[in-house]
Amino acid sequence: MAKSLQAKVYAQLEKAPNRRAIGFVNARGEISWRTWEQFYTRAAGYAAQLKDNGLKQGDVCILVLPSKEFCATALTATMLIGAVPLLIAPVHLPGAHSNLMQVLNRTIGKTKARIVICHESMANLQNELKNRRRNTCFLFVKDDISITNKKGLPIITSAEDDVAAMQLTSGTTGFPRVCVWKQKNILAALEGMASKMKLCADDICFNWTPLYHDMGLVNNFLLCLTSGVPLVMLSPQDFIKRPALWLRGLSETGSTITWSPNFGFAVAAQRVEDDQIADIRLDGVRAFWNAAERIHLDTMNAFHKRFAPFGVRFEALKANYGCAENVGGATFSDPDGSFVYEHVDPLILQKRRIALPVEYVEGEAQAVSVVGVGQPVSGIRIKILSRTGKPLPDGHIGEIALETPSRMIGYLGQSNETHRALCGKLLRTGDLGYLRGKELFWVGRLRERITIRARKLDPSDFESILLKIPSLRPGCFVVFGVDDPELGTQRVVIATEARDSSSRTHREIFNKIRDQVFLHLGVDVSDIVLVRQGTLTKTSSGKRRHRHFRQLYINGKIQHLQL
Repeated sequence: MAKSLQAKVYAQLEKAPNRRAIGFVNARGEISWRTWEQFYTRAAGYAAQLKDNGLKQGDVCILVLPSKEFCATALTATMLIGAVPLLIAPVHLPGAHSNLMQVLNRTIGKTKARIVICHESMANLQNELKNRRRNTCFLFVKDDISITNKKGLPIITSAEDDVAAMQLTSGTTGFPRVCVWKQKNILAALEGMASKMKLCADDICFNWTPLYHDMGLVNNFLLCLTSGVPLVMLSPQDFIKRPALWLRGLSETGSTITWSPNFGFAVAAQRVEDDQIADIRLDGVRAFWNAAERIHLDTMNAFHKRFAPFGVRFEALKANYGCAENVGGATFSDPDGSFVYEHVDPLILQKRRIALPVEYVEGEAQAVSVVGVGQPVSGIRIKILSRTGKPLPDGHIGEIALETPSRMIGYLGQSNETHRALCGKLLRTGDLGYLRGKELFWVGRLRERITIRARKLDPSDFESILLKIPSLRPGCFVVFGVDDPELGTQRVVIATEARDSSSRTHREIFNKIRDQVFLHLGVDVSDIVLVRQGTLTKTSSGKRRHRHFRQLYINGKIQHLQL
């Protein structure tokens, strides 16, 4: 039985070298497939080049690359050597506000990375990087790099206790930490996910989420690579520019499974036109997995309503919960049924931290809709903990803790943070949620809560409101609370990106935001900062950096970026 990622890959290669392994969709929607033998040959060729540059088994290799074919090739090459890959998000928009250099320098320092592979667009940083890290080799590569393999690549096998990969945390509540994953952690996660999702030989997975996000890396790339399920990859940037590529790709490849954060479903429902998908059918997609951020019932309903005429079935919409500290997904909706949701009393939820189900009457804003993120994978147990670490009963909101075989071994070089997260057998996730029987309901992040006159709000509570304002870029916002000693509570601040094509004045946008937030949440927005496209960059895991931009606001720096 294969006990490492490399062994799993070699087993799939030996099983059927001419079977389709991975496909890539370009910006025009054209699909190019690679067989197992073709993909392996290219990855092995680049692995030989990396070895010539000094990369050895156990070394850390950092990849700062767009999620395209070369990134998938370089990632696989690193694994074939037995080296430890760590992916970091590149900057996609020139001049965008990013802390990439800080993240990269600190991560290289922590990991003592042997090689850093960067896209050629970062070549202007070459001197700065080399001056800071003289013992690290920096490779600046093109998307169409030439790869040759004139000498054979020896087969490397890793032990189950060897470090297999590293992953940055989301960085939403501070500077990203480095999670360390062993081979056995990842294999346990992949085995549990494949079983819970009921993966089979007839499945095809379509993914547009980036490989530097654990959803793209584990739930898609590694899961498919080790299970023998063909994977189709679309660049996240191409999806944002043309979301119809996602739906067309699903239809044209016959894909049965796909993944997206909640905002992706919202973007598709809002921006895809009928003439862009007139000839497609989506009946064959058995699972649209929604994960990585707060899931909104309005978004799921809107996606279903918009694409039901094209074959999207409501029971095909699924939910999932996971985190970098626990490799892959921890909970999944029923693969044979629809996702779970309930309506709860908003006042009791915010003041007493209890989710009390209530009858929902359409058109009345007297209930909050909460989407369940599924039940745990076999071998994982969930507990909800109070502030003092005591287990809470059903319906009570607290910190989500997991007893899991797929958890990280710790944060690299941060023993105090590791001790806080790994408490005995439990992994304390820093996420907030509650249980209803075996179903987990995820409601936000522990350190991002906004307190207004004893009410507890999560930044995600604002998402469904802001998504409905046409002048704003979907999903491009941060919300945070700022302490006000005179008021004795926090003030709400929203920073959001405006559409370049918006015809509304800034005053009209401000008024719309304030009116809608007060109508739906009953709170006043103290300050709104409108910024240009690309300013509110997300974390390396694709999440919003509420606390990061809160600190910039407090320091008076984000105000200089406003339109």
